[in-house]
Amino acid sequence: MTTDGLYCEPATLDWSQASGPRASDYGDVYFSAEDGLAETQAVFLKACQLPEAWTGRRQYVVGELGFGTGLNALGLWQLWRDEGPVDGWLDFISVEKHPLDRDAAARALTAWPHLSDLAARLLAQWPSRLKGPQRLVFPDDRFAITIFQDEVEAALAQMRGPVDAWFLDGFAPDRNAAMWSQGVFNRIGELSAPGARVGTFTVAGFVRRGLAEAGFDVVKQRGFGRKRERLEAVWPGGLGVRSGSVGAGPVAVIGAGIAGASLVQALRARGIETRLIDAGGPGAGASGAPAGLLTPRLEKADRPHVRATLAAFDFARRLYDGRDGFHAEAVIRLPKDEREADRFAVLADWMPDHLVWTGTQLEMVCAGRFEPRRLISTLLGEKACLSARVARIDPTSDGLSVVDDQGHRLDEVAHVILAVGAGLSAFHDDIELSAGQLAVFDGEAPDRSVSWGHYACRAGSGVLVGATHVRGEHVLPDDEAEAGFRAAMAESLPGVALGPVKERWGAVRAATPDRLPILGQVRPGVSVLGGLGSRGFAHAPLLADALVSELTGGGAVLEQAGLETLAPSRFAERRARKGR
Repeated sequence: MTTDGLYCEPATLDWSQASGPRASDYGDVYFSAEDGLAETQAVFLKACQLPEAWTGRRQYVVGELGFGTGLNALGLWQLWRDEGPVDGWLDFISVEKHPLDRDAAARALTAWPHLSDLAARLLAQWPSRLKGPQRLVFPDDRFAITIFQDEVEAALAQMRGPVDAWFLDGFAPDRNAAMWSQGVFNRIGELSAPGARVGTFTVAGFVRRGLAEAGFDVVKQRGFGRKRERLEAVWPGGLGVRSGSVGAGPVAVIGAGIAGASLVQALRARGIETRLIDAGGPGAGASGAPAGLLTPRLEKADRPHVRATLAAFDFARRLYDGRDGFHAEAVIRLPKDEREADRFAVLADWMPDHLVWTGTQLEMVCAGRFEPRRLISTLLGEKACLSARVARIDPTSDGLSVVDDQGHRLDEVAHVILAVGAGLSAFHDDIELSAGQLAVFDGEAPDRSVSWGHYACRAGSGVLVGATHVRGEHVLPDDEAEAGFRAAMAESLPGVALGPVKERWGAVRAATPDRLPILGQVRPGVSVLGGLGSRGFAHAPLLADALVSELTGGGAVLEQAGLETLAPSRFAERRARKGR
């Protein structure tokens, strides 16, 4: 199994001590032998003046170095659930170079049975070893965890602030010097909000001096357990109220496909008043196919856009699991030739948590099949959708006016997010349109969904076969597409008999020249989430959460380099560079 490329090296654990796991590579414990949770409460929560510091805050961000077993996250989560503001949102942003696997974390956390409920919820979303930030969201408690899985300085360089409190909980400085370097202290300062507090178990002289050199006011305090002393630090400046550009709203989401539904869910979780507008209603357009497959983007590269899209896939898979309309199951990818077979074998070695190469086919073991409209319905809940076609967004003295194609003002809002799929071409110059068709045939679907350029899966009691990709906006289902589907199935899946057509479906997809989504603000008060192509259900949920977090002043969800690869301005900037 590979340990380079897209994955972090896993933690190597020593379980020989009754007090809990030790990191074999560092010769240090993950938590205090006396009581790890009590240490969390004394060294981190109380040192950072929690819960008092978040009183009255709609948004609060805690940073951590050393996620480990997740015990600090659970201690913080429990305190937030018990004493957090009812209208607040807490982001916990952590760094971990050597992730534990789920079973090891579960074994370690059994020492605190009164945390078993929270531990079970954390473990249910436990991430893979993918490098970069992995996002876990718990909307019922207005709480999220983002684990930056990477070297500490690389991870901190990709974060954005401000952070309101820090838990410095890496292994001991004499055993893990990289976690306690001057560069780390300086970057923590750069990311800190005015008045941000730091708690740590160590009193090592170079840590105290390093924090002071970075600009923190540092003091020694009474230690926990056998440690006589520990450090607390404060970043200069008075405490301020964090505010994002949307405040409490209202926010208009234009488009009720998977992008719009994901935005509604993320905004609702943060208590933001939301208006949903779509001329066709929920699940119209490209998000309304009879069935679809959730599969990861297959690209052998450790690049910002690959990290971002794979993190988005994993996030979507966790979000959909157990929801009405989603069926967790492996999807088979057939190679078209020997060259692609060799590529798939390499990819499986590159992504062993996600892919298995059998010698003849690629098994995407973390994939799934879904029913788009049902899945969108679960995300929207009871959210009403106004049926209208938006033509303009006009600035007003205190916000924006949303105007329909008849010139009628639909609403006045604080912010607008465009998630209109193919309709985005009216608002953004770099959207390319392509028509896609599917057909559902009578017949018995294959036991497992299969893709090979085309794809086949179960759709109700029939077999769905798709899809065409034709540049432009012609989407009327036609006999030529049906004949093409039958020919493709006869060649690649000859054992699946197709009867008469039960349903034909077509829609227009929106993509970009580099086939990556666009995400971010396009002008004051107006943001966009689009250009998702045929991967909307895989990418929209995390990108929506990232956009809403940025708009509300929340913590980092994606790497800064990843956000830059998705910025709506990137195409204009490329043209400008070529022009010079």
